[in-house]
Amino acid sequence: MKHFKYAAAIMIWLLSAVSVTAGDYIHPAYETKQGSGLYKNLFQSRIFLIAVIDSDDKDIGKRCETDLNEVTYAFEELADWLGMEMEEPKIIKGDQFSKAAVEDAINNWLQTQAPARTDIVVFYYSGHGFRFPADAGDYPRMWLKTGEDQNVETTNLRMKEDIYDRIIKIGAGVNIVLSDCCNTTAAGDNADFDNVLVTARERVVHKKQQAAGENSEDDDMDNGDKLFIRHHPLSILATAAGKGELAGGKDDFGGFFTGYFLEALSKCIYNGSIKPEWENILSYADEKAGYWARSAACTTAKHNEKGRCIQTAKFNIDTDGK
Repeated sequence: MKHFKYAAAIMIWLLSAVSVTAGDYIHPAYETKQGSGLYKNLFQSRIFLIAVIDSDDKDIGKRCETDLNEVTYAFEELADWLGMEMEEPKIIKGDQFSKAAVEDAINNWLQTQAPARTDIVVFYYSGHGFRFPADAGDYPRMWLKTGEDQNVETTNLRMKEDIYDRIIKIGAGVNIVLSDCCNTTAAGDNADFDNVLVTARERVVHKKQQAAGENSEDDDMDNGDKLFIRHHPLSILATAAGKGELAGGKDDFGGFFTGYFLEALSKCIYNGSIKPEWENILSYADEKAGYWARSAACTTAKHNEKGRCIQTAKFNIDTDGK
């Protein structure tokens, strides 16, 4: 009887400790295929990816498909590296590509997942982008045209106000909103990069290996952990091109901004050749994409004195959780 009382007391203490430790980010209503997700949500951080891809577009559809493949692969690998669970990505493309589908993905699908402070949410868009002349902000609108509705007035969503601002209110600790699209005042413009010599990136499988004699409790954090510190708020909004600019890319490489963003992320996390700071990653993508954009001539968008395309990424990094 005495041993039973001690065991009961210890059990009560453990349950109290779990409640106190996790009380500010557990979502008891969250359900998984395995049943209640309470403990899964507590001990297993998750990555959610929403990818919106204009795969059926006659001009950039193949490029957008390449972006989709590279982005999903990169974040699946990242989840494995960080020891997180990658939820089945929400892919919006082909016949599903629409404004209504994007709004449903954020307002219903993502809300239902109940992201916690230890989770990562990524929203990615590859397609046509534009802005109205009266738009004051730096960020473009997505052109979510369908076979039945090509009107830019009724098929657009703003990257900041309609996507980023909604997502950061849902509750994840890390929110990353990326778009690889043009930012001109006319929808559908594209630069021709057929003759550019950029080649597709070679994929390397990265696996953590513990060095001989390495202390598993080493105070030095892995570069991936430095970028995605759980419980520390981080929200990033980034787009490939500035006001009046085209976003370049190739069918077998994808968007230049996307490709070099993923390359920088890889260099940062897996081999340490880039210091693990988000500004370094985004600046690298900006510089590399801008270099290759100058390979194309621009007649209807921002260009330099030689008539070559200018492409300058725009991004904001918020670590205040506001």
